[in-house]
Amino acid sequence: MTFNGSLKYLMLCDPSISVVITGASSFEIYESSLGMIVPNGPAISQARLSDFLLGVTRVRKQYEDVLRLKACGASAAWLLVSTYYCAYFACVELGKIMNRIPMSLEDSDLYSLACKAVGTDHAAFFAAKHTNFVGSEHAGKLIFRSIGTKPHQAAWENALYVLRQVLGGKGWTDANYYIDLLENAELSPSRIRNTWNYRRPDYFGNSGERQASEFKKLVGNSPGATEWLKRTKGLVAPLDPCIVAVFCEALASAISDAGHRAGELVRQAGDK
Repeated sequence: MTFNGSLKYLMLCDPSISVVITGASSFEIYESSLGMIVPNGPAISQARLSDFLLGVTRVRKQYEDVLRLKACGASAAWLLVSTYYCAYFACVELGKIMNRIPMSLEDSDLYSLACKAVGTDHAAFFAAKHTNFVGSEHAGKLIFRSIGTKPHQAAWENALYVLRQVLGGKGWTDANYYIDLLENAELSPSRIRNTWNYRRPDYFGNSGERQASEFKKLVGNSPGATEWLKRTKGLVAPLDPCIVAVFCEALASAISDAGHRAGELVRQAGDK
């Protein structure tokens, strides 16, 4: 698994992958062979799997970093930011599992894409200089639409979509608490991270330590995070840092488990 096997690399460099600009803020990609579309072609499917497994590795490494920061007594603010990124990375992988595929393009990527892509909206699309997209599979193609300049917000919106789709109708109390947290913009993990990291420099001192005393107890403590969620029933104060710990513990473990299962399926397929 390397960058050369990623979906973005294949999209830009593999001649068997076609790119069609379908609107001023959207494009689609698909695999073709001998001029015929190959729905859910093997190159794209393998690239999606590779991207997911690499993403799982990123989540696991970030969680290890979180535990190291806690063990060495790092400030609450640095611990919160690191914990947030673990939750965010897991959030991105959750979206991939449920057909919400993120794609970020740098200037060099856009240049390569412009050289390869076709479509009547080509000029309008590249004039807009979109850089962040979310794609989904439809009829064997991957269709990407611009999400503006807020990939973090989009990732958490995708997580909310996934939780509603998978767990919303089951009536599970704990699942509903997670959904309630994400539905409230005041409790957004991204908003909490932005506040601590950019707007409250005092949180990097004693003020942050006081604010995050319970948060630090929940980091690396999945049973404690679950009990906190049950105890509060999702009714917490805006910007409560414990929310970040709760999502980190829940999502990181779920994505790690999904990665183990995916890896095992790949090994079983290789043995046949």
